[in-house]
Amino acid sequence: MIVAPLAAGTAVTVVRRRRARTAAVRRTHVITVFRPPAELQAEQLPGSLKEIADDVEIRLRAAPGDRGTEIVVHIPEGSPVTEGEVRRALRETRSLLEAGDVLLPSGPPTTTPTLLNRPLQAATRHGREGGLL
Repeated sequence: MIVAPLAAGTAVTVVRRRRARTAAVRRTHVITVFRPPAELQAEQLPGSLKEIADDVEIRLRAAPGDRGTEIVVHIPEGSPVTEGEVRRALRETRSLLEAGDVLLPSGPPTTTPTLLNRPLQAATRHGREGGLL
């Protein structure tokens, strides 16, 4: 009887600590695009990366083994840009540069919001902000 509330309290504490730690850390994100460095310029990058370019630091460098260009994005302290926005922008930029279009997952099978499809809609809406680049 006492175990369930104790476990729930511990889980809440762990989640709060992880969120506090992740909010304070501003990471550098790197993605490799299969384009030679001579074709790309930081000021001319397409997509949503251009929209956040004023609030982040963007550098381009040659990828190891002549495998394209690495786009490096660092979020400075005090920037209003979130980690999720940077990840989404990098994915969209890579898709535009390599495929010419932003490939999105298909939406939920229904557009009528119900209690059962709410988790699917949330996952589709925020799915490109996390995971591996």
